[in-house]
Amino acid sequence: MLTKRLRTIADLIDCCNVVADIGTDHAYLPITLVKEKRTKFAYAVDVNKEPLSWAKKNIKQYNYNEKIQTILSNGLDFVFSENIEKIDVVSICGLGSTTILEIIKKDNEKIDKYIICSNTEISSIRNWVLNKNYSISFEDYIVDSQKGYWVVVIEKNHNNLVNKKDILFGNKTFFQNNKQINTYYENEIKKYEKILSKIDEVKHYDSYNDIKNRIAEIRGYLNEIIKIN
Repeated sequence: MLTKRLRTIADLIDCCNVVADIGTDHAYLPITLVKEKRTKFAYAVDVNKEPLSWAKKNIKQYNYNEKIQTILSNGLDFVFSENIEKIDVVSICGLGSTTILEIIKKDNEKIDKYIICSNTEISSIRNWVLNKNYSISFEDYIVDSQKGYWVVVIEKNHNNLVNKKDILFGNKTFFQNNKQINTYYENEIKKYEKILSKIDEVKHYDSYNDIKNRIAEIRGYLNEIIKIN
């Protein structure tokens, strides 16, 4: 039932009471979490009615109406309801970092942890974690159906040790033995080198230097990852 990225998220959730899956679509993740006894109860949340109608059908098929509740909501808006008491894990999968950031900016004390899966670069989310004095306990980069995804677990334990390099690229210790992250950054270098080849260094000195420095930063980070692998 689950794609590789959703399976990755599911494996990061274990033995909790309540999960809220934002952008649930067909509710495949909540159904799996309940089926595998990774959570006792789940909210299947989506901003659109059509996916929720499919979610309801799937939930009914598994006879999980008492264990999974569908909610029509824009992101975390539903959490402010008095009916919602506590959520152990909020999962947000398959969206871009800009959208995910707008969702988690409505952070609420009822939520203990976030597990996100973004299909775009996530430095803005790392920066949000730093500013909130939260921490990242897990990060990975995976490829599913030839598309890259960043998986991040955000904890609210106020034990954050994030530096500038972590914000830009992520803590290198999370990427040990991950060949896919090597390929990702090698492709990033090629992309910037191609852009650099089309820029006149004299006429556009500042832009040229910015891109050149970016390439150097990526190369340096990639070398650090290779050393620990």
